[in-house]
Amino acid sequence: MKTLLALSAALSLVACAHAPPPSQPLYHCIRTNSDGSLPEQIWVYLPDAARVEVVKIVQRCRRAAYVTGELDVARNQPHALVGGRLAQDGSQEPFAWLTYDDATHTANARAPSAGFDAHLAIAQGPWRMFDLDLSDLTALNAGRGAPREDFSFNALVIWPEEGAENPLRDLGAVNVRFVGAEECADAETFGYAVSGGLNGDLWLDAHNGHVVEARCYEPNHLEYRDFRLVLQSVATDAVDEWREVRLSHWRDCPENE
Repeated sequence: MKTLLALSAALSLVACAHAPPPSQPLYHCIRTNSDGSLPEQIWVYLPDAARVEVVKIVQRCRRAAYVTGELDVARNQPHALVGGRLAQDGSQEPFAWLTYDDATHTANARAPSAGFDAHLAIAQGPWRMFDLDLSDLTALNAGRGAPREDFSFNALVIWPEEGAENPLRDLGAVNVRFVGAEECADAETFGYAVSGGLNGDLWLDAHNGHVVEARCYEPNHLEYRDFRLVLQSVATDAVDEWREVRLSHWRDCPENE
């Protein structure tokens, strides 16, 4: 009987590995240090398979980041990213741009107001932007099911520490080793051991492939010591919820905020 149950569970996961992509999903995560300090709300919305929109909120009525990205689905990596602020009408106020040149395998990050225009050759693809809190990993995996094998990607990060000649950094190849099926955050997931450019552990939803939890020794922002991301909820057909997330951030706020 145990053998039959195990086989049934395995077949179920295989069937779900090719589930149709969710319709306009909205993922809500919390990013912190490993001890839970410095929490930030991360909202990831996928209007379609080739676009991702991310809002990061530390405190309501305070400045919040709003990042949008175009995805190269065929190459399994981002193609262009726009960094900005969340405006009071829910739109994006852009101030930074990152583009990728397929011919030269070079990324270009520009932030005119901060005075930098940086180029960086990426050793190998596909690549992910660690600043995005693995939102691009979720976006490019959504609906595909978590892989039952090892995979890798190059991790980039913008690290604007004082005196840095180039704030755009290639952390190198991130090796993601398949460990096996595990339950994580009340979800059926596949677990992975992460090493190389990033080091830690990763859990992806076994059915739909999005990130359920990630822990890395490396931080992705200057004020953090390390990195932990935990999924809180997933909504589908979430165009209205996504609009409400953006508008409610500034609703009834004091004018001087």
